[in-house]
Amino acid sequence: MFSSTGSTVSTQTKIRPTIQLAAVDGKVGKHPDWLVELHTKGWTVVRGVLPRERALSYADKAYDWLESWNLGFDRKDPSTRKAANLPWHTRGGLYNGYGVGHEQFVWDLKSEPALVEKWEQIWGTRELLVSFDGVNLSLPEKERPKTDPIFAPWAHVDQSPLNDQFDTVQGIVNLLPNGPEDGGLMVFEGSSAYYTELWQQFDHKKGENGWSTWAYQNVDEEMCQWLESKGCKWTKVCAEPGDLLLWDSRTIHYGAAPSSVNDRFAAYVCYKPAAAVSEEAKKVRLQAFISKQNTTHDPANFRLRAHLPPADHPSYEAAVKRPLEFPVLSKRARELSGLDRY
Repeated sequence: MFSSTGSTVSTQTKIRPTIQLAAVDGKVGKHPDWLVELHTKGWTVVRGVLPRERALSYADKAYDWLESWNLGFDRKDPSTRKAANLPWHTRGGLYNGYGVGHEQFVWDLKSEPALVEKWEQIWGTRELLVSFDGVNLSLPEKERPKTDPIFAPWAHVDQSPLNDQFDTVQGIVNLLPNGPEDGGLMVFEGSSAYYTELWQQFDHKKGENGWSTWAYQNVDEEMCQWLESKGCKWTKVCAEPGDLLLWDSRTIHYGAAPSSVNDRFAAYVCYKPAAAVSEEAKKVRLQAFISKQNTTHDPANFRLRAHLPPADHPSYEAAVKRPLEFPVLSKRARELSGLDRY
């Protein structure tokens, strides 16, 4: 089940968590503004969840991680900012392998009390499980032409079209200053409101096997144009170190590569009530933790990530030899990981 090339595991469950927000129960004063905005706009930014210096310290540890591969990258030497000097990644800076989701600095971040508290507010419970997700460490190369495919939009949703419920809230903890040209989260504001209608409108595009049953579906340009005609608009989400970006998984989005020369560092975080995760999925999560495998975003309905890069990549040999990280977890982190039951 847990091979170096990764595998797909059925972790779907019919149990769905429920959420009560201001737009649902009418008690506007009961909820913070960011929580109301998450529900009404489909996305929001919670400012200063982590102190700026703490967020920057996590960014330093991410630089340490990149340098620890000894592939030639040195944060102080601009000439080493090349893909050849970095571990294998996708889309300019997405790291989902090597067990990076189980590095000590990532677990320390995911168990930050002020961060977890926001998810307790979202779901109305402290009994949460967190995804074993990766990080985005984008280091722009000055010589990369803007015509490079890396800059092309890749609109998608991390929820099956077969599930139109408010099911999952995704998150990004921003670790470096992130402005309009620095890459980062692009959200199609308003698209979550048309989630059911979108797939009905374009039912002819679902293919022989139908829409994806997994928590991922690409959205093509024609679909985006139709949504624009409904008033939806693309928005680049800007953030400071320590800000938390949140979005409803029904909101169409993608991660834009930096078009500036500034680094973009961020950690992906997603928490769900333990009651929404099937017993089968909890067992798979436990084994994934033991074998230090990353997962996709949803803690309840996920796929396992490939642990190693392609065999022809320069970092393959280093990845094979690289020891697995065995983080020291706090009591709260052990609960969030699923090692300790609630």
